Amino acid sequence: MRMLILKGIDEFAAPFSLEELYVFLDTIDRSTVFRTLVLFEEQHLLHSFEDGSGKKKYCFHHLHPVAGEPSHASCRHIHATCRVCGRTMCITTQEIPMVSLPDDFEVENVNYVVTGVCSQCKKE
Repeated sequence: MRMLILKGIDEFAAPFSLEELYVFLDTIDRSTVFRTLVLFEEQHLLHSFEDGSGKKKYCFHHLHPVAGEPSHASCRHIHATCRVCGRTMCITTQEIPMVSLPDDFEVENVNYVVTGVCSQCKKE
């Protein structure tokens, strides 16, 4: 099941929600898909983030090592979400700016979501 779910995830060019993956896979029950997403996130294969609409989205973990942070601590790229169509894009060409934190603060997750209107929705 995990391999089928991984192959399904690989079909998505953009971040996806649990619901989108579940509908795409069609023959795998929702709880199995959910548990597998949790496992893949725990193993740092995927990361999740809130896209600004209240939906949790997932995408592959594009690691950008940061000095002083464990290699799995953060996703360093930006996400852009269209408030009209709900599509979210990973902007991997630009990293999240560094933020000065107290020395004893351990980073677990970093999210940077920009919301607006995508070019396709602007045309319509």
